[in-house]
Order: sequence, then C-alpha cells, then structure tokens
Amino acid sequence: MLRMVPELAAYPYPMGYDVINYYIPVVAHFEQHWPVAASQFPLYVIILHFVNLATGLSAHSVVTATAIIMFGVFGSSVFYIARSLLKLGVGYSVFLAVFVIIQMAVLRTAWDLHRDIFALATMMLAFCLVSRKDIGWKGLAALLALSSLTVAADRMIGALFCMSLAAYAIAARRAVLPAVFSTGLFSALMIASYAAAPGIEPNAAGASAAASFEFYNPQNLLILFAVINGLLVVLAAIGLMHMKNAALLLKIPLVISLAGSFSWLAFPDTALFVADRWIIIAGIFLAIFAGYGIIHLIRNLKVKPAVAGSVLAAFAAVGLAYAVIPHDSPFVLYAAARASIENFGPVTMQFNALDIEDNDEILSTIAEINEDTEPDAVIVGEKHWRGFMEMYLEGQRTYRFSNDPQVLAEALDNKGEHAYLLKFNPNSPDLFVIEDVCRR
Repeated sequence: MLRMVPELAAYPYPMGYDVINYYIPVVAHFEQHWPVAASQFPLYVIILHFVNLATGLSAHSVVTATAIIMFGVFGSSVFYIARSLLKLGVGYSVFLAVFVIIQMAVLRTAWDLHRDIFALATMMLAFCLVSRKDIGWKGLAALLALSSLTVAADRMIGALFCMSLAAYAIAARRAVLPAVFSTGLFSALMIASYAAAPGIEPNAAGASAAASFEFYNPQNLLILFAVINGLLVVLAAIGLMHMKNAALLLKIPLVISLAGSFSWLAFPDTALFVADRWIIIAGIFLAIFAGYGIIHLIRNLKVKPAVAGSVLAAFAAVGLAYAVIPHDSPFVLYAAARASIENFGPVTMQFNALDIEDNDEILSTIAEINEDTEPDAVIVGEKHWRGFMEMYLEGQRTYRFSNDPQVLAEALDNKGEHAYLLKFNPNSPDLFVIEDVCRR
C-alpha cells in the first residue's frame, strides 16, 4: 500500500529515472536492448520480460506492478528477519518492518533501483536461513537458491552479500558452503558481464565523455549522510548495543556499507567507490537497528507504546512527504540540503527524467516533433530524455544524446545530416524548444 501511494500521485506517468530510461524501454523492446542488458546483471529485467509476455500488459504497467510487489516482498523479508533472526514477537516485528520501509533510504531505493529492492529482499531471507543451526537439505537448497537470486540480481548488493557471508563464515565458522558458492557464482557472473559488455554505442556519442563531478565531494557526501541517516544514528547505536550476537549477519553488512559510505575519507577525489550508494544501503541497515533500538526502549525502559507510536508517526510523515510532495517544493529537510544532495538522488519521488508535473510538456513536444519533422529526422538532446524519445518518437526518427548536445548537433550538421536540437528552458513558458540546426 505504501509503495502504491507515490505511483498514484504520479499517475499516469512513470516514476523513477531508471524506470523511464531503462526498465520500460528494455521491457518494451527486449530483443533490441538485450546486448546491453546482458552485461548488467539482467535477472530482474528477465523477470519483467516474462511477466510482460505472460500478462500482455504494457511495459509501464509491468514495471510498476512488479516494483510494488517487490516492495511488499522486501517488507515481508524485514518482518521475517525480526521473527527469525531477532526473535521478536509478531507485534514488534510488524513495528520494525513498518519503521524500516518508511525511511528515506528505502524509499529512495524503491524510486528506481527496483532490482536492488529485489536483491535486498532475497538477501534478508537468505540471512534468516544462514542463521539456522539445523537447516537440513531442503533448507540448504532454499538457501542456495536465494543466494543465487541475490548475486544474480544486482552487482552491488551481490558483492555486499558475498562479503558478508565470507566474513560470517570466518567469524562464526559456519555457512562456509553458501559463502563459497555465492562468491564463486558472483565471480563467474562478473566475468560474464564484462565479456558481454558492448563497446560505446554510436547513439550515445559524447555521452561517455568525462562528466563533471564537482558535486561529488566530501562536503556533499557528508550532508547526504546526515540527511538520510542523521535521524537514525542515535537510535541505531542503542539497537546495536543491545542486539544479541545472533544479529552478526546484520552487523557485518552494516559495517561494510558504513565503510563504503565514508570511503571518501581515504579517497576524496574519486567517485569510483560510489559512496552515495553505500550511504543509502547503510541507511537501510541503520533503520533495522534503529527500529530495534526503539523496541528495546519500549521493553526495557518502560517507555509507553504511545511514545513509540508518536516516533513512528513522525518518521511516517517524513517518509510520506518524500513520496508524494511535488518535486519543486520538497519537505523542508530535503529542501534545505537540496543544492548538496540533488545530484545523488531526487529530493522527492515525484520525478523521473523531469518533474512529474513537466511530463506533459515533453510529450507534447515529442508530438510536435512527430508532426513537423521529416520521418527520418535526427533529434539531438540530453541523455536524460532518451527513454521518452525511444517510447514516443514515431517513424524512422532517431534520438542522439550527448553531454554537450550543441556540439553533437553541429558535428552532425557538418557531416551533412539534418539534425534538430532539443533544448530545455526551465524559465520559459515553453519548457522545450526545437531548433533546426541547418537553418541557424
């Protein structure tokens, strides 16, 4: 139900950058995109493709419905973690699951990192099986299946899962077989993904040029960590101190993700360690410990449940605000830090390649292009709009994108190709302007 709320607010437009630029185009034109998708841990898009074939629904409907279901599976996996690993009762387990799924780190991941949500869910379920002492051959088979799904779904979560299992096997002297199996499979998939990786696509001329990473600096990363995780740190510390040793399987990925979050301390000038992604993953595990910290206060310090309910309601209000508030007027916490965090992720979920409220403008502009340009016209613009263009350009029109569309359009013109330059003017009543390069 929670995951449906932002989708309903965005209806009828898709929500999420990767949704409009990756998931929907890949599902709609699977064979065309397969050479590229095959090199990017394609398990999740394969699932989407089969759902699309089985149901006959539109690509948009399949991607959205599956994302909602996977969010439910993730919430259930957190509930199962609480019941199995943390030994909580049903009521406290429900509380923990709800507390986790309303956090910004989880909602930001659910915004467009759908395969991350899938991989996190299978990882949580695998952790529950790893923690069992007498797992049996059926449990082992289920564990290996969940491990396979986790490492095959996403490169980053798969790496975290393998490192966590390896560390647990060394520390607890258990789960050696799942650790070896997962690491071996992940290594094979990494090799296969690099072998399948295509060269630079002609359509993306200039898109892989060195981009400006001025925003990727220690100050902005620290602000991002404070915004996403600042409210959780104290409660998470309480939960961490009082959680039993059975939670080692949760403590290990927390430590790994925190190390990744602060990798900029050792390597301040590189974005290769994707500290922003680790900050979000750390936030998910911090939320589990923070929720447990609240439960500890309720049970041991005789804090009234009404107080805990008020805390949950406050976090829920912030989470719902992040989910549904328009992109141009975000919640005050995110608005204050907008200049520092916006390049790492949206300040509200009501965004894809554009503010949801501006989607009408780009669709009407594409309709104008279809009507006023020749059937084989070349349209040049920013890479962020490629999903819209692929889905709605008609005829033999092609879309070329670049970090510098003006330069690419002029280069095509010099080669004798008739190109049209698409410009974005946020301060103009007409957000998009089509310029005929040949007639300038």
